[in-house]
Amino acid sequence: MNDTIVAISTPYGKSAIGMVRISGPKTLEIIKKHLKAPIKPRMAIHSNFEVNGKVLDDVIFVFYKGPRTYTGEDMAEIFFHGNWLILSNAMKALIDSGSRVAERGEFTKRAFLNGKMDLTQAETVEELIDSTSMVGVENARKVLDGKLNAEILNVRERLLEISSEIEVRIDYPEEFEEEGGYDFDFKDVIDKLEKMLSTYNPAKAAIDGIKVALFGSTNVGKSSILNTLVGFERAIVTPVPGTTRDTIEGEIFINGLKVKIIDTAGIRNTEDEVEKIGINRTIETVKNADVKVYIVDATSDYDDSPVIEPDIKVINKIDLVDREREGYIKVSARTGYGIENLKSEIEKISREYIEKLDSSNSVLVAQRQYSLVKECLEEIKEASKNKEIGYTPDVIAINIRNAIEKIDLLTGRVYVDDLLDRIFSNFCVGK
Repeated sequence: MNDTIVAISTPYGKSAIGMVRISGPKTLEIIKKHLKAPIKPRMAIHSNFEVNGKVLDDVIFVFYKGPRTYTGEDMAEIFFHGNWLILSNAMKALIDSGSRVAERGEFTKRAFLNGKMDLTQAETVEELIDSTSMVGVENARKVLDGKLNAEILNVRERLLEISSEIEVRIDYPEEFEEEGGYDFDFKDVIDKLEKMLSTYNPAKAAIDGIKVALFGSTNVGKSSILNTLVGFERAIVTPVPGTTRDTIEGEIFINGLKVKIIDTAGIRNTEDEVEKIGINRTIETVKNADVKVYIVDATSDYDDSPVIEPDIKVINKIDLVDREREGYIKVSARTGYGIENLKSEIEKISREYIEKLDSSNSVLVAQRQYSLVKECLEEIKEASKNKEIGYTPDVIAINIRNAIEKIDLLTGRVYVDDLLDRIFSNFCVGK
């Protein structure tokens, strides 16, 4: 934390502008060696950037005086022309002047350590950068705006209130006529935590892309539909049943929404051990998909009661047999007929799925957040059960203390360095 760090914060390659970011106690001292214009905090200033008395580039820079900065330290952002030779030479000059190359996510890590954001906000920065839809961006912003932190701290305060009552019972048992008759219950806390958990899957779908699984019997044309949707031969197609033995993915964008199309092994009775593994994987994949698309063959008899309830039903090969079936979208993977209707239905269901988040402020966008809220909920449910059974207050107090510990790990009130290293190692350098 005493080092001054520097990194290129724009992607590698040629661009109109490339930005170098520097943060730490020596920021002002270092940039003065290279920027010859007068420096005024929080003002964009035009200057030459000099290295050993020679002009490397003319730049725009802004110096930010800590602690009112992203990292809580003195910071500067210098905007060069986006030639990688210029940027790399500027980096070398700034390092020679007393800074070091930043580690992945170190700027955001310092923001957390300096109290500029809690850990839920810090880890959401990467989710905001990676988001593939505006709904994902909007929900990441909810976390960055502190709405998740406010809600989880509200739960913590409620648990502390309950804990205080229990501690009084433990310390002064003579003041209470019986062990039962508590003045509190856990219903409001359980409801809030369950609502938080329900946001995780749609939030991740909005950020990473909607997972759409194609499933059905063998030889109904799942691979052909995948290839038609993505626009090239992503999956092998043959007349031999059971050709697809593992999941195959392709990505498309439907009106700005990222969709991952997953082709799966055909479901049938088989003695082939490899195919059995593929079928088991199919069932697991379909269960975990955001949108489930069941496909049947218009030229054959088919099961109208699939093993997993689908969101969309498709009847393929209608170029061979024009067959009507209520509730099914008619398509031909070979001619492309009906594919746009299928895309529209996928988009409709996908948007309904992720737009449920609009009314929720406490959105979970990271696996760590989901896991800790789930563990917290399990402790509270255990406490509620113990209360109903009539266990002594000290037993319930353990559950509540454990739940509060999970919340403190979630927000970063308590942490270990290994945890921070794991979170920020996924960030890009310069963020």
